[in-house]
Amino acid sequence: MAKIREIKKEVNFLINEIIDDCNSFMAYHPDKSEKAVKLVEEAVALRNRLVEKINHPEKVSNNYYKELRNQLITEADAIFEKLRGMIK
Repeated sequence: MAKIREIKKEVNFLINEIIDDCNSFMAYHPDKSEKAVKLVEEAVALRNRLVEKINHPEKVSNNYYKELRNQLITEADAIFEKLRGMIK
């Protein structure tokens, strides 16, 4: 089973990447900054939700943490897709 600390680091790393990309986008496209701010808020909400689930698991098992990682990747990818759509 993976350490809880490592999973939290993965969550924080990926969310920070989303926030950095949104900040870069806002620097180059100040007219669309409101949409990027909404993506940042969505990413922070995702982080808070996942950290809450990590800190207070429904049941401790490898599958539970594997599902959390899959949820992180899926939802973060959706946010990146929204950002990619704004760039075009």
